[in-house]
Amino acid sequence: MSDWNDEHHYSKWFKMQMLIAGLLIALCSGYITFLYFEYRVSNALWETTFISPTHFWSQVPDWEWRPIWQKT
Repeated sequence: MSDWNDEHHYSKWFKMQMLIAGLLIALCSGYITFLYFEYRVSNALWETTFISPTHFWSQVPDWEWRPIWQKT
């Protein structure tokens, strides 16, 4: 008796489903890799330009709400 099982035959529909699933997985992993490298660059830039929260907020100008109702 052989250890190899020759009794499995996949239909064309099942093969197409596996092909589509494989392509979807490949595209998703490629997109996730693209996002990783894109955000890695922006995060590295953020770390080189950002010093501390107090320094960041010291550069933000002060502002106040504009009054909506004018007092008469």
